[in-house]
Amino acid sequence: MSRLKIITNYFIRNAFEEMFASSKKMKPVFAVMLMIFIVVMLSMPFTVIISEGYGPLHAMRQEGILLSIILSIGESVSFIFGMYTIINILYFSNDIEVILPLPFKSSEIVFGKFMAVLINMYVYTSMLILPLIVYGFVSKASFLYYLYGIIVLLITPIIPMVLASLICMILMRFTSLSKHKDAFRVFTGCASLILIVGFNLFTSSSGRSTNSQQMIQRFSDGNNSAMSTLNDIFITSRFSSNALLYNNDIRGLLNILMSLCLSLIIFIIYYYIGGKLYLKGVIGISETYSKRENILENGKADKIIKENSKLKALIIKDIKILFRTPQFFINCIAMMFYMPAVMGVAFFSGGKLSEYRYLLNSSPKWNAITIAIAFVGGTVCIMSGGAGASALSREGKDFIVSKYIPVEYKTQLYSKILSSLFINEFGMVIVVLGLLLVNVSPIIILLGTISSFGSILMVTLLGLYIDFKSPKLEWENEKAMFKNNYIPLLIMLIIFILGAGLVVAAIILRNYVIIFGICIIISLVGSSLLYKGLLKNAYKIYNEK
Repeated sequence: MSRLKIITNYFIRNAFEEMFASSKKMKPVFAVMLMIFIVVMLSMPFTVIISEGYGPLHAMRQEGILLSIILSIGESVSFIFGMYTIINILYFSNDIEVILPLPFKSSEIVFGKFMAVLINMYVYTSMLILPLIVYGFVSKASFLYYLYGIIVLLITPIIPMVLASLICMILMRFTSLSKHKDAFRVFTGCASLILIVGFNLFTSSSGRSTNSQQMIQRFSDGNNSAMSTLNDIFITSRFSSNALLYNNDIRGLLNILMSLCLSLIIFIIYYYIGGKLYLKGVIGISETYSKRENILENGKADKIIKENSKLKALIIKDIKILFRTPQFFINCIAMMFYMPAVMGVAFFSGGKLSEYRYLLNSSPKWNAITIAIAFVGGTVCIMSGGAGASALSREGKDFIVSKYIPVEYKTQLYSKILSSLFINEFGMVIVVLGLLLVNVSPIIILLGTISSFGSILMVTLLGLYIDFKSPKLEWENEKAMFKNNYIPLLIMLIIFILGAGLVVAAIILRNYVIIFGICIIISLVGSSLLYKGLLKNAYKIYNEK
């Protein structure tokens, strides 16, 4: 067996084991079923767009733009999510120090690890399967369409991943970022979120770069001329979409061959260039940056070593851990700004902000809806879990120390609540900025701020209650702690049900004072019940032997 085959099999097997065997509580078959369900849910919006949009676009002979949109989304998702996965698997995985001394070429290691990342990316690009099947059904495509579709799905993530991998390799080769592992993980994670928002902004503004008359002219021309309005960031997307569009004639075959050849050529170039860059970037990866400082001589001893209250010390410790640990920072803090940024770009771009300002100030009936949206808006920021849903689990195996330190369980619980609120209430700040942006009256801003504070308090206590009820303390690394964590899904479901009920009530009642009162009652009652349950859970978990 060749060395390349051996190392590729090793990395691919590890990728599958990590994907399906990371949860002891869930059998692989249920994990697969859950994955399929999530993929189908993510696919539904694009599926609906294709099923509803194909008829009108086909009448104008512009149905090909649907394929261009779907494939562009798939490539962008592969690039954005691939960057963070690549940096972890290529540079920060635990097997590097074991693999490097073995008789494998660096290009062979790169090939094997690239295949492991590719397995992960196929999970993301599987969201394209249902939309492509629906397109084939509504267009009454031939068998060749589905054959080309399988090939397109296989090659779609390759070039985005090659580009993301080369960016990471160049950064690691020519900078000292490898010695700042935690900082680099935070950087790549935040960069991925920024790229998602940037892509959303780009797609929403790209339509405005072409004036309406030019767009109408292109649509009226037919012959799928509107496909050219989508900028080709990755060069294979145009060939792949043309192959699917013209699946019944020779143009389809030529385009799929062109897409395959380009992907193969680019990957071969990456195989050789990546091998040279990787070896020089990965050497010394186990070294870390450190700075030696004599705190007795520079006078910092008094500042560092000082007495604090137990509660304050625990709060500061929790907040420092959140900011200094990359996985905690990305999942608990950075993700809070992701949903508001995406929704803000979607709702306020393209001159829509002035329309919302006019609408919300046109009639008093909108004040009640604004209060309801403010109540829900704060919780949307932390619906991925925020800092509360993992407050206890973040301690991991070190929780045994918390059980035996001379600090009362209530003090430790209060530190978890206050540190979580300190982070989560950034959601309230986002709501206030949104209210100021749409230029509502000062009284609505005040009531909306209070409502969002109450909703965030309640959801934070809910996350803490669930975490204290069933903490996840047995994990080897921070990434494993967030795997198979379904608390955010539960919180998301509760938020959507509560939000829908409040908006309906606001539409019916049309009185912002009553809606504000309902929001406060929900917050107070919910927070009180959750706090009482939280006290019982905290007493039990801190005092059990």
